[in-house]
Amino acid sequence: MQAIERIINDSSWVTLVIVTAIILLALMKLLKPTQLYGYVVAFISPGFFHKRIEEGDSFFTPFRLFLFFFSTIVISLFLFQALLAEFYPQGFLAFLGLFFFVTTYLSLRLFLDRAIANILGLTSIINYFLYTKSGYLYVLCIWLLPFIILYQYTFSNKLFLISSFAILFIVRAFLILNNNKKLVLSKLFYFILYFCTLEIAPLLILYKTTTT
Repeated sequence: MQAIERIINDSSWVTLVIVTAIILLALMKLLKPTQLYGYVVAFISPGFFHKRIEEGDSFFTPFRLFLFFFSTIVISLFLFQALLAEFYPQGFLAFLGLFFFVTTYLSLRLFLDRAIANILGLTSIINYFLYTKSGYLYVLCIWLLPFIILYQYTFSNKLFLISSFAILFIVRAFLILNNNKKLVLSKLFYFILYFCTLEIAPLLILYKTTTT
């Protein structure tokens, strides 16, 4: 019990969180090594998500669930280090709250995306867009984890961490646009509105609520 309290009250909990993320990666590699490699190189290898859709990849598989929780851990840890660490230097409980928020938000967004598409009868039109949007988020998280580790143990410079995320975020946005350019150009206004509302606004709201 005292050992657990010591972990919670100092920064060693970050190491445990990182180890948990690495364990999830190892489990994914054991389950589907080829698929995990596909996600790792998806930023530089076109066609991966077309193949995944053609194979009817379901969200409710052990691999996809591990990938989802891996991503929520990485996003939560990044947000904690970028926004909350200076306010909660021993903030394991703050991280848990952030993890709950991120998990809830991503789950609701996934559900709402699918529900709205089904209600409006747009599933066949935007299915690839929705898949690439969530897929490239997972890719971003896989690439972001090494930068988090470097920040935690080598480059303790917040600008390094935020710049790394910003570059990956821009690459993700570009690839989503490039892979869905016909849909985006035909519905440009709605796409910009959607992107600002569900991609950028939550980050701004979280930053505002945690720094004031």
